[in-house]
Amino acid sequence: MTMVEMLVAVGIGSLVTIALASLIIYTARGFGSLSNYVDMDKQSRNALDVMSREIRSATGLRSATTNEIRFDTPAGTNSLRYFYNARDRVFTQFKSGTRTPLLTGCDEMMITIYGRNNVSNQFSQFVTTNVGGAKMVQFTWTCSRTIIGARLNTESVQSAKIVIRKQN
Repeated sequence: MTMVEMLVAVGIGSLVTIALASLIIYTARGFGSLSNYVDMDKQSRNALDVMSREIRSATGLRSATTNEIRFDTPAGTNSLRYFYNARDRVFTQFKSGTRTPLLTGCDEMMITIYGRNNVSNQFSQFVTTNVGGAKMVQFTWTCSRTIIGARLNTESVQSAKIVIRKQN
């Protein structure tokens, strides 16, 4: 075996190894991204299920801002509160003294309240600041995750409108 043959074999072997390594890295990154998307979707669905169940059973809206909202509950003393902490990127539910993080890695959260339509047989909503006349709440959020220290995954904007059913 000559030196030229050895150099050609090492060169070809190196190219195959580099191609295989890049394929493995690309596949691992794709699998990590897919896992993140699935986990973010699961977290968003769970948060929406919890919020829908609790808000639909609330007796009324107590106060609302763009990052915090409070409801009255049927028990009267047990208030229901949702708060978005932009610094920690966490959306949390507070109910009966229990703190439950619903969304983590949340980049944006917007809370909007909608008023009742006073026209008979009309079901359109309108944005309001009057908590006494609020009938529906909209939550809009975007979450993201990091892979190897870089923010690579961002889910599309999630939005949900929830009707407050048991109002007085």
